[in-house]
Parts: sequence; structure tokens; C-alpha cells
Amino acid sequence: MTTENPRITAKIAGRALHPLLRPFAIGYFLAALACDLVYSQASLFAQKGAPEFASITEWLLGTGLVMAGLAAIVGLIDLLGERAFRGLPDLRMYAAGGALVVALEVYNFHIRQAAGADAITPTGLILSLSAIAVLLATPSRAWARMYR
Repeated sequence: MTTENPRITAKIAGRALHPLLRPFAIGYFLAALACDLVYSQASLFAQKGAPEFASITEWLLGTGLVMAGLAAIVGLIDLLGERAFRGLPDLRMYAAGGALVVALEVYNFHIRQAAGADAITPTGLILSLSAIAVLLATPSRAWARMYR
């Protein structure tokens, strides 16, 4: 294995796109989790809860999924455009972790579309927590260093 970083295929203004898009998806998923936590606490103390959080989390999850899809497409372009990417350590773990997060959030989004605010506690909260746990467990530090 070489110590040289692979050539990035998907760029804009000389900057790699994947590390620019991925934090947006993560941020939207974290914000959805924060809103889920607020909703779960508000529903304990208030008679009606906070129904506006149901629509907020749907928007956050939907936007996060769009950004994750864009990041996945750009990552795939980099993977197919440069052979050296395929030899990177933790490639399969990084890809599987990202796919699992997207699958969890797609299901999370689906149940919220179907059931509304009733889906937030406990199912939506558990799915949001699970997605963030997978993100934390997925090896991405080596990938972040590679894009420098």
C-alpha cells in the first residue's frame, strides 16, 4: 500500500466533494435526534407534547437523506474513478456503516410519514439513536485524513 493519497475524481474548485457533503447529512441526522429528545421530554411534561417537532424531524430526516444520497453518489464516483480507493483500509466498514445509517433513517422517515408524531416515541427516537451510534462506530478518521 502506498502512503500517497488517491486522486480525487469528484471535485469542485479543487476541493473534494465527499468530505464537504457528508457532514451536512450527519448534522441533519444529529439535529433530528436532538428534536426527538426534546419531543420525548416535552411529551412527558406537557399535555399535548410538541407536535411541531414531528414536522421538523421529517424535514431534517428528508434533507439528511438527500445529502447522504449526494455524498454516496460522489463517494461512488471517487471509488470508480480511482483504483487506489479500492485498496484503502476500512473501505467495506465505511461503506457498510453509511449504508446502515441510510437504511435506518429511511425507515425512520417512512414511519414518521405514516404515523406522524406518534412514531417519534419510542420508535423514532430509538432509530435516531441507533443511526448516530452506527456513525460513531464507523471508521471514518482514516478517510478524513485521506482527503487532506
